Amino acid sequence: MLNVVCLLRQGGKVGYDASWVKKLQHSVHRNLTLPHRFICFSDCEVPCERIELLPGDHGFWSKMQLFRPGVLSGPTLFLDLDTVICSNLDSMVSQLQGQKFVMWVEADKNIHSSALMYWEEDHSYLWTLYQSQPLLYWQALYSRPPLYGDQAIISENTNHTILTDHCPTSWFHIASRNDEHLDLSAVKMLMFRKVSQKPSTMGHHPLVQQHWI
Repeated sequence: MLNVVCLLRQGGKVGYDASWVKKLQHSVHRNLTLPHRFICFSDCEVPCERIELLPGDHGFWSKMQLFRPGVLSGPTLFLDLDTVICSNLDSMVSQLQGQKFVMWVEADKNIHSSALMYWEEDHSYLWTLYQSQPLLYWQALYSRPPLYGDQAIISENTNHTILTDHCPTSWFHIASRNDEHLDLSAVKMLMFRKVSQKPSTMGHHPLVQQHWI
């Protein structure tokens, strides 16, 4: 069975809370008919199955806990909480099946991003590697794009492929304030990159209005 996973840590600049988890969960259930479990790694109560985050990590570094040994088994699709799902995901998941590790790439910056990941098999060696050094070591090593944060450790230490190697580029769109003038009918996932531009601050966006519910 497919694990569909997100992560919520309290605090931070954006103000994520359990309501974001609920919207993503509802969106996944509306748009994925394949058998799946929806799971949130979190340090607070959430309206779905929860795996408790261990203390000590900060912000996006908490994503390394996705690879704790024995916590997840089976194919896993990870989605950032600010992902807006706009249409059925069955075909996307089917095209990713059989891939060992897949990451989304922000093409304009060549950043191999952890905002959307898919993996199969055991990758707990990533957690072992992360735990082998203090957090300050990783923060200093991966301090600027394109190698920045948790996604740098993941991308540098997995033999991964790129999401658009398997799926049409048109399925994934980075939100912009000028999107009202574009044909977005093919978009399956609306992605966000800037702290100032999130579904919560872009309620005028046509895909946010229709699907972030």
